[in-house]
Amino acid sequence: MRIHSDPRTEGIVVVVLRGEIDYACEEMLLRCLTSALSSSVRGIAIDLSKVSFWACSSVKVLLATRELAQRHGKTMSLRALSPIVRRVLELSEYLHLFTTEPALASPHPDRRPATAAPSRTLAPAPPPPAPDARASAYSSAGSAGTSSPSDSTGVPVGPA
Repeated sequence: MRIHSDPRTEGIVVVVLRGEIDYACEEMLLRCLTSALSSSVRGIAIDLSKVSFWACSSVKVLLATRELAQRHGKTMSLRALSPIVRRVLELSEYLHLFTTEPALASPHPDRRPATAAPSRTLAPAPPPPAPDARASAYSSAGSAGTSSPSDSTGVPVGPA
Protein backbone atom coordinates (compact mmCIF):
# COMPACT_ATOMS: atom_id res chain seq x y z
CA MET A 1 0.00 0.00 0.00
CA ARG A 2 1.31 3.43 -0.90
CA ILE A 3 -0.05 6.74 0.36
CA HIS A 4 1.00 10.00 -1.24
CA SER A 5 -0.13 13.51 -1.86
CA ASP A 6 -0.07 14.60 -5.49
CA PRO A 7 -0.08 18.36 -6.18
CA ARG A 8 -2.36 17.73 -9.17
CA THR A 9 -5.09 16.41 -6.86
CA GLU A 10 -5.62 19.71 -4.99
CA GLY A 11 -5.88 18.62 -1.35
CA ILE A 12 -6.83 15.02 -2.08
CA VAL A 13 -4.58 12.32 -0.65
CA VAL A 14 -4.10 9.39 -3.03
CA VAL A 15 -3.94 5.91 -1.54
CA VAL A 16 -2.62 3.26 -3.94
CA LEU A 17 -3.50 -0.34 -3.12
CA ARG A 18 -1.74 -3.33 -4.70
CA GLY A 19 -2.04 -7.08 -4.54
CA GLU A 20 -4.58 -9.05 -2.54
CA ILE A 21 -6.99 -7.36 -0.16
CA ASP A 22 -8.62 -9.92 2.10
CA TYR A 23 -9.99 -10.39 5.59
CA ALA A 24 -6.51 -10.63 7.14
CA CYS A 25 -5.55 -7.09 6.13
CA GLU A 26 -8.89 -5.31 6.64
CA GLU A 27 -8.03 -3.82 10.04
CA MET A 28 -4.73 -2.40 8.77
CA LEU A 29 -6.45 -1.11 5.62
CA LEU A 30 -9.11 0.68 7.67
CA ARG A 31 -6.43 2.30 9.87
CA CYS A 32 -4.47 3.47 6.81
CA LEU A 33 -7.53 4.86 5.02
CA THR A 34 -8.70 6.60 8.20
CA SER A 35 -5.26 8.12 8.71
CA ALA A 36 -5.08 9.29 5.09
CA LEU A 37 -8.54 10.80 5.38
CA SER A 38 -7.61 12.61 8.61
CA SER A 39 -4.46 14.08 7.09
CA SER A 40 -6.19 15.25 3.91
CA VAL A 41 -7.58 18.71 3.30
CA ARG A 42 -10.47 17.67 1.04
CA GLY A 43 -10.56 13.86 1.07
CA ILE A 44 -8.99 10.75 -0.43
CA ALA A 45 -8.87 8.93 -3.74
CA ILE A 46 -8.19 5.20 -3.56
CA ASP A 47 -6.36 3.85 -6.62
CA LEU A 48 -7.41 0.22 -7.07
CA SER A 49 -5.88 -0.44 -10.49
CA LYS A 50 -3.27 -2.89 -9.17
CA VAL A 51 -5.52 -4.93 -6.87
CA SER A 52 -5.50 -8.59 -7.93
CA PHE A 53 -7.94 -9.95 -5.32
CA TRP A 54 -10.69 -8.23 -3.34
CA ALA A 55 -12.57 -10.18 -0.67
CA CYS A 56 -16.28 -9.46 -0.44
CA SER A 57 -15.84 -8.78 3.27
CA SER A 58 -13.41 -5.95 2.45
CA VAL A 59 -16.24 -3.90 0.95
CA LYS A 60 -17.20 -2.97 4.52
CA VAL A 61 -13.86 -1.12 4.86
CA LEU A 62 -14.75 1.06 1.88
CA LEU A 63 -18.25 1.65 3.27
CA ALA A 64 -16.88 2.63 6.70
CA THR A 65 -14.33 5.00 5.13
CA ARG A 66 -17.03 6.54 2.94
CA GLU A 67 -19.24 7.14 5.99
CA LEU A 68 -16.36 8.71 7.92
CA ALA A 69 -15.54 11.00 4.99
CA GLN A 70 -19.16 12.15 4.78
CA ARG A 71 -19.31 12.86 8.52
CA HIS A 72 -16.23 15.10 8.22
CA GLY A 73 -17.38 16.86 5.05
CA LYS A 74 -14.69 15.24 2.92
CA THR A 75 -14.77 13.20 -0.27
CA MET A 76 -13.77 9.64 -0.98
CA SER A 77 -13.47 8.37 -4.53
CA LEU A 78 -12.38 5.11 -6.08
CA ARG A 79 -9.86 5.57 -8.84
CA ALA A 80 -9.10 3.15 -11.67
CA LEU A 81 -10.93 0.06 -10.42
CA SER A 82 -9.28 -3.23 -11.31
CA PRO A 83 -11.67 -5.70 -12.98
CA ILE A 84 -11.88 -7.82 -9.81
CA VAL A 85 -12.74 -4.86 -7.57
CA ARG A 86 -15.35 -3.62 -10.05
CA ARG A 87 -16.91 -7.09 -10.20
CA VAL A 88 -17.12 -7.47 -6.40
CA LEU A 89 -18.69 -4.02 -6.05
CA GLU A 90 -21.16 -4.77 -8.84
CA LEU A 91 -22.17 -8.14 -7.36
CA SER A 92 -22.55 -6.65 -3.89
CA GLU A 93 -24.61 -3.83 -5.44
CA TYR A 94 -22.50 -1.13 -3.74
CA LEU A 95 -20.71 0.30 -6.78
CA HIS A 96 -23.35 3.02 -7.21
CA LEU A 97 -22.53 4.40 -3.74
CA PHE A 98 -19.03 5.44 -4.75
CA THR A 99 -17.68 8.17 -6.95
CA THR A 100 -15.41 6.47 -9.46
CA GLU A 101 -12.84 8.11 -11.67
CA PRO A 102 -10.11 7.09 -14.11
CA ALA A 103 -6.46 7.11 -13.10
CA LEU A 104 -4.53 10.34 -13.41
CA ALA A 105 -1.96 10.49 -16.18
CA SER A 106 1.47 9.65 -14.86
CA PRO A 107 3.69 12.63 -14.06
CA HIS A 108 6.56 10.47 -15.34
CA PRO A 109 6.43 10.25 -19.15
CA ASP A 110 8.54 7.08 -19.18
CA ARG A 111 5.99 5.21 -17.05
CA ARG A 112 2.77 3.86 -18.44
CA PRO A 113 -0.25 5.18 -16.49
CA ALA A 114 -2.77 2.80 -14.99
CA THR A 115 -6.10 2.78 -16.75
CA ALA A 116 -9.58 2.30 -15.47
CA ALA A 117 -11.23 -1.02 -16.11
CA PRO A 118 -13.91 -0.71 -18.76
CA SER A 119 -17.50 -1.07 -17.67
CA ARG A 120 -19.13 -4.20 -18.93
CA THR A 121 -22.58 -5.59 -18.92
CA LEU A 122 -23.06 -9.27 -18.38
CA ALA A 123 -24.82 -11.02 -21.23
CA PRO A 124 -27.68 -13.36 -20.36
CA ALA A 125 -26.84 -17.04 -20.21
CA PRO A 126 -27.27 -18.86 -23.55
CA PRO A 127 -30.31 -21.13 -23.86
CA PRO A 128 -29.75 -24.81 -23.08
CA PRO A 129 -28.77 -26.94 -26.08
CA ALA A 130 -31.53 -28.62 -28.04
CA PRO A 131 -32.02 -32.32 -27.27
CA ASP A 132 -29.86 -34.61 -29.36
CA ALA A 133 -31.84 -35.68 -32.46
CA ARG A 134 -30.49 -39.20 -32.21
CA ALA A 135 -31.51 -39.56 -28.58
CA SER A 136 -35.05 -38.40 -29.26
CA ALA A 137 -35.35 -40.60 -32.39
CA TYR A 138 -34.05 -43.60 -30.46
CA SER A 139 -36.36 -43.06 -27.50
CA SER A 140 -39.43 -42.61 -29.71
CA ALA A 141 -38.52 -45.72 -31.70
CA GLY A 142 -38.06 -47.66 -28.48
CA SER A 143 -41.55 -46.79 -27.34
CA ALA A 144 -43.10 -47.98 -30.62
CA GLY A 145 -40.92 -51.05 -30.62
CA THR A 146 -41.17 -51.60 -34.37
CA SER A 147 -38.70 -49.28 -36.05
CA SER A 148 -35.06 -48.44 -35.46
CA PRO A 149 -33.82 -44.85 -34.92
CA SER A 150 -32.35 -42.92 -37.82
CA ASP A 151 -29.95 -39.99 -38.16
CA SER A 152 -30.81 -36.67 -39.82
CA THR A 153 -30.38 -38.22 -43.29
CA GLY A 154 -32.89 -40.99 -42.62
CA VAL A 155 -30.24 -43.75 -42.47
CA PRO A 156 -31.03 -46.27 -39.69
CA VAL A 157 -28.74 -46.07 -36.65
CA GLY A 158 -28.12 -48.72 -34.04
CA PRO A 159 -29.15 -52.39 -33.93
CA ALA A 160 -31.75 -53.47 -36.47
